[in-house]
Amino acid sequence: MDGGAAGLELSTLRLEQSGRVLTVRVDAPPFNYMTSPMQRDFIRLAEAVEHDVSIGAVVVTGALPGRFITHFDISHMSSQVDGTPEISHAAAQNLYRTVRAMTGLGGERLLARSSLKGLLTVARFHDMALRLMHSPAVWIAAVNGPCGGGGLEMSVFFDMRVSADRDACFGLPELSLGLNTALGGQRLVQLVGPSRALEMMLEARFYAPQEALELGLVNRVVPAEELLDTVQRMAERYARRPRKAVALQKRIFNDAHSTSARASLTQEAIAALMSMSSPTTQAAMRRWSQMQEGTNGDSVFLTQPEPWTEGTALDMNVPTSGPTPP
Repeated sequence: MDGGAAGLELSTLRLEQSGRVLTVRVDAPPFNYMTSPMQRDFIRLAEAVEHDVSIGAVVVTGALPGRFITHFDISHMSSQVDGTPEISHAAAQNLYRTVRAMTGLGGERLLARSSLKGLLTVARFHDMALRLMHSPAVWIAAVNGPCGGGGLEMSVFFDMRVSADRDACFGLPELSLGLNTALGGQRLVQLVGPSRALEMMLEARFYAPQEALELGLVNRVVPAEELLDTVQRMAERYARRPRKAVALQKRIFNDAHSTSARASLTQEAIAALMSMSSPTTQAAMRRWSQMQEGTNGDSVFLTQPEPWTEGTALDMNVPTSGPTPP
C-alpha cells in the first residue's frame, strides 16, 4: 500500500505486506543486537501500523538464520555511559520527568541535539510499547533465535509470542551486569508472575523454548521449519477481526492491571456500547441470524463454526465512519 506502513524505509527492518498481514524481518547483522536505530525503526513502525487500516496483524521475526533480537548492544551502551558520574534516584527521576515534559511541549528536536537524547529514545520507546498494547492490529513475535534483554522486553508487549523448537531461547541477563529492565519488567510480571520473573533475572541464563512455554512467556512452540508459516496463518485469521473492536478489547485486557475493578467495568461497558453501535457488528449479527435459519435454533458457532473462526463470514474491515477508540 503506497504511503502505508509497508512503504516505510527503515534501516534495520524489512517489511512485506500480504493481504492484511505485515511481516517484519529484523535485519541487523551479524548478531541482531538491539540498537538505537532499531528502536527508532520500531517506533516509526508502530505508529504507522496504528494508522494503516489495511493492516490487521503484524508478524515480527528475525531475518538472519537463528537470530531474533539477541539483546541490547552492550558494547555500544558501555561506550555511551562509561565514565559518567553516578546519580541518585531523585536526580534520575527529575531528568526523566524533564524529558517527558519537554516532549509533551514539542521539544523533541532540541532534546535530540542535547546530552539527553538517550533519555528521549527511552521515553519514545516507552510510548511505542504502550502503542503496541492498544494497537488495532494484532502483533505476534515469531521467535526464531535468541530473544533476550531488550528484545525480550519489547516482545512481552506483543500480543503473542510463538517460538521455534530450536535455536530460540529467552533470557534477561541484565542483573548479571548490574542493570535493571528499562522497558518490560512490569509487563513480564503480568505474564509469568513476580517470583518467576525475578528468578529469571537472578538466574541470568537463557531459557529453552519448552521452559518459556511452561512459564507462560510464549503461547506456542512449533517446529522451526514451520514457524513462519504457522504464525503467518495465525495472523491471516486474526487480521480478519475488526480493528476497532480489537483495539478496544486489547485496552480492556492490557489496562486491567493498572485500573480499579470499577474503572475496568466502566471501560468494558463503553467498549460494548461502541461495538454494538458499529454498522459492521450489526451486519455480522444479521449474518449470524441468517445462517442460523434452518438450524432448529442451535448456535451456528457450533453447527457452522469455520466461517467465524476463520473470519470469512463477512468482511469485518470495510471502511466505516464513526468514533475510534481513545
